Amino acid sequence: MFSFALVAAATTLAHQPAQEVFVETEELGDGVYALITGRGGNVGLSVGEDGVFMIDTQFAPIAPFLDRAQRAVSGDQPVQMVLNTHLHGDHVLGNAWFAERGAVIMAHESVRPALINPVTANLTGATPDPLSGDFLPIVNLSGGETLTLNGQTIRLYHEPDAHTAGDIWVHFVEADIIHTGDLLFSGWFPYIDLDNGGTVNGFIAAMQSMVDVAGPDTQVIAGHGPMSTEADLEASIAMLTEGRARVAALVEAGHSYGEVLAAEPLADFHEDWNWRFITTERMIWTFYRDITGDIPQEN
Repeated sequence: MFSFALVAAATTLAHQPAQEVFVETEELGDGVYALITGRGGNVGLSVGEDGVFMIDTQFAPIAPFLDRAQRAVSGDQPVQMVLNTHLHGDHVLGNAWFAERGAVIMAHESVRPALINPVTANLTGATPDPLSGDFLPIVNLSGGETLTLNGQTIRLYHEPDAHTAGDIWVHFVEADIIHTGDLLFSGWFPYIDLDNGGTVNGFIAAMQSMVDVAGPDTQVIAGHGPMSTEADLEASIAMLTEGRARVAALVEAGHSYGEVLAAEPLADFHEDWNWRFITTERMIWTFYRDITGDIPQEN
């Protein structure tokens, strides 16, 4: 079951002793970097004369390796400021490492209370245990803020009811770089956390808002997956829009979840979009629940 697999993975990484983690550091220009481990959400980094700004912190055992990687390109500076793009454990569980070393943690205003009182319903992507102290954001954002840092105008956009209720994505204006948070699973079916305020239409709208800002040369740091482009956002929008419409048509015709599943409405998407967490069946499950409000029984 996906929810168990995700929470179990988060719990394992949160409590296991630190093991060597390879961090791929990709320089994108203008002092902006992507730090990629393949073990959690992709991390963004801005380095310059104003200090070090990090977007997401992955898991606690990985944080020291992220810190080592950022110090290699920042001249051994500590991280001064962290933005959590949303509440999920693979984006926030490294917070304490950086806060203990002086970083200020920021997030959408819905994130702190959600970390203190995590959802325990089915398919939760929240951290499995309540967090406190240095794990928690201390600056609450509403979206629409602009930072001026390291020669960049950095615009923060809140997307309601998308991947979760509290997603923020980031645009480095002069560098023409976007960090999507988990509003893009590049080339994969996305995880849309229906228990924490996510909706399919909100997820589509969030990606469209990024397309509206992006251009053909915009570099896109996806929440999960490889470095991406405007075209990858548009491909994900097209897949989700068509997939939801197909499932909605079956629901409107009176078909049960089992009948919808048997109809294989996403068969032609399977080869390109299916992956270990959000399989084709799980994506149909997400569409069906999003449309009907019912939680269907899985096979």
